[in-house]
Amino acid sequence: MILGIDIGGTTIKFGIVTEKGEILATERHDTLENTKTAEDFIKLLIDISRKFIASYPQIKGIGIGVPGQLSLDRSTLVQANNLGSLNGTKIVPLLKDAFPDLIVRLENDANCTALGEMYFGGHDKDDFIMIALGTGVGGGVIVHRKLFIGAKGNAGEVGFLVVGPKRQVLENYLGQRHLTNYVKEELAKPENADNSLHSEEDLTVESVFHAAKEGNQLALNIWNYVGELIGETVVGLAHSFDVTKFVIGGGVGKAYELFKDSAEKAALSYFSSYYADTFEFLPAGCEEDTGLIGAASLVINELEDF
Repeated sequence: MILGIDIGGTTIKFGIVTEKGEILATERHDTLENTKTAEDFIKLLIDISRKFIASYPQIKGIGIGVPGQLSLDRSTLVQANNLGSLNGTKIVPLLKDAFPDLIVRLENDANCTALGEMYFGGHDKDDFIMIALGTGVGGGVIVHRKLFIGAKGNAGEVGFLVVGPKRQVLENYLGQRHLTNYVKEELAKPENADNSLHSEEDLTVESVFHAAKEGNQLALNIWNYVGELIGETVVGLAHSFDVTKFVIGGGVGKAYELFKDSAEKAALSYFSSYYADTFEFLPAGCEEDTGLIGAASLVINELEDF
């Protein structure tokens, strides 16, 4: 058994995960309330971990997924834009001091998601790039069943690739807030004055998803736009990493079936003939609690290397 900890912008999730990817127990805590200081944060991690370890003494290790940049040795959170109070926190040494007999591993949350997909996604994926479309846009690169982190530990940040008609980073198009703003801009056009999306009091990516499923043409156009941007993105990734499988996940990624065709069409318009014949989009196989499963996969990966 493994204790997975998924540190998100709104919630810190703890969960007991088996080596088969089954979640046996979970607990959630408010992120803002518990990250006012690094001391508060570490205290929460240690206190809740102790409680779970007391109930599940078979735990072999603790895996932690966190948004942001980490030190190359994966011990310290260097910078997290939404968790500024934790910048510079030596998470692994502090937890290792508290739990010296356990494996303790820390990784970027999108990289955790990629590992979780490798182990439990249900696809035959030894080499692939994970594209996580959620609040922001992240990614993880798996090559020969190994997580590729690059020279300074920050490989896979696909959200910073420059694409699209405005030549901006991908996250500025497809991060949830940016995508919602784009929908509002489209709704403001005279030709969309009568669109049913105007009736949404709180317009969200999810409401655009449901509107598209009901045949709303503007919503369908939005998802085609998403697919075109993803298609352009994977061309550079494929030629740079020599990887032909792309797994799409995250909250926005749940609309995969709505933008898959336009993504494939856009990619094919750019690819060389070799990649055009071999590339493949795949939906994420881990749909629920992907952060916890991904965090636990860090320890599974460590045990596999022993």
